[in-house]
Amino acid sequence: MRRIRAVVVKEFFHILRDPASLTIVFLMPVVMVFIFGFSISYDLDRIPTGVIDPCQGEYARTLVKTFAHNGYFEVQNLETGSRDPFRLAEERLRKGDLKAVLILPADFERRLQQGLGTEIGLLIDGSDTNVANLIHQYADMVLLDFLGETGNRRDDLRIGTKIHFNPEAKSTYFFIPGIIAILLLMISALLTSLSIARENESGSIDLIFISPLKSTEIILGKTVPYILVALMDGLLILVFARFIFGVPFRGDLLVLLAFSLLYILTGLSLGILISATATSQRTAMFAALLITLLPSIMLSGFIFPLESLAPVLRWISRIVPATYFLRVIRGVILKGAGFHHFLFEALAMALFSTGLIVASIWRFTRARRRST
Repeated sequence: MRRIRAVVVKEFFHILRDPASLTIVFLMPVVMVFIFGFSISYDLDRIPTGVIDPCQGEYARTLVKTFAHNGYFEVQNLETGSRDPFRLAEERLRKGDLKAVLILPADFERRLQQGLGTEIGLLIDGSDTNVANLIHQYADMVLLDFLGETGNRRDDLRIGTKIHFNPEAKSTYFFIPGIIAILLLMISALLTSLSIARENESGSIDLIFISPLKSTEIILGKTVPYILVALMDGLLILVFARFIFGVPFRGDLLVLLAFSLLYILTGLSLGILISATATSQRTAMFAALLITLLPSIMLSGFIFPLESLAPVLRWISRIVPATYFLRVIRGVILKGAGFHHFLFEALAMALFSTGLIVASIWRFTRARRRST
């Protein structure tokens, strides 16, 4: 027992000598419980929904109010200040600003008053099949509320639904572009997170510290090779998605390439920052996985729609790079969206990458001065 106790004590000392790894080991389950507990929900609220209402009658206003006041939909009038509301609806669906568009016929009021029966149109963004199904169910419930309020029969009003961008409602069209986004960030951060940590463990970092190279040159030099590796990885997954799973590619490859470079640079810069801070390769690897994998899967819209997240998690999702790239890659691949649809996302990713590179250079320069 004394010998076993000696081994146990020795192992505890080994664990305590690496507080960074110990912190990550205990932090990861807490973060997972927090994220899963607040984000696993398929209930949606405030779904951005456009309305095209050429009728402008009393029944039409009542129907729009029913959609606006039930908590499920956030209604926006597309005819205000627009010469072509149908084209505007198409553009905003393609950009992702709207998830659905409600279209009322011009004779909506007359046909309901005369009991002739009518049909309203509902265009749904089908790039997320789960959200599309929920929107259809919610719209049907709202329609029943409207009929009960106005005293009309169920046969008097029908919904004609059209699913845009994924009419067959294939879940692979939704998940595979998301997987590309998750893997690109994780691989980029993981590759570079081990680079400086590896040299720190081997002792070769001192040779870099005393070299005539500037810290900026060292960081950029370590980043460029991994850009090519990550791009080749992304291209490989894209080829598999197209020819194995049949995912359509409706956009411009150059647009996706430009955004991918920004996104990969963000991941690489994050990895360099982790590597310059971590004391060992194991710590760097754990930190890279914790920072990239969990938030990207749970808080970016990859599995759960952002509309279903708690307000605090919805705010946190704004600082997750995958949130912005997911909109881009799904928009380009499934909707054929162009660069002008994602100017805000481009700005966000540019700020992410610039900020992380500056932080990495500062952290590396600080460690270099302390060493010399």
